[in-house]
Amino acid sequence: MLEHRVLLGIEDWADVEFRRAVEAAWETVRSGPDDCDSIGAAAHLQLLVRAGGYPHAEVEVRRSVDEALAHVAHFDVTRDPAASAARHLAVPAHH
Repeated sequence: MLEHRVLLGIEDWADVEFRRAVEAAWETVRSGPDDCDSIGAAAHLQLLVRAGGYPHAEVEVRRSVDEALAHVAHFDVTRDPAASAARHLAVPAHH
């Protein structure tokens, strides 16, 4: 039997309360009926994190073909993708 694995990344790692909310939600998802590396599990994780007080939280799922065949996925959780994008925008250099 293949082991389903998820590499869980939390972008806002320094935010202890957010990290705890994600970890608690992940424990619920892991013990649920879905394979932990499935889109259903990712959707459930996102729903739980949003219900836990982070309404803009997003779970991004990514994996290579080899990872998909091996039942491995990356779930990257972000508290607020719009705020994150704004922090990463390039600022033009002054001449």
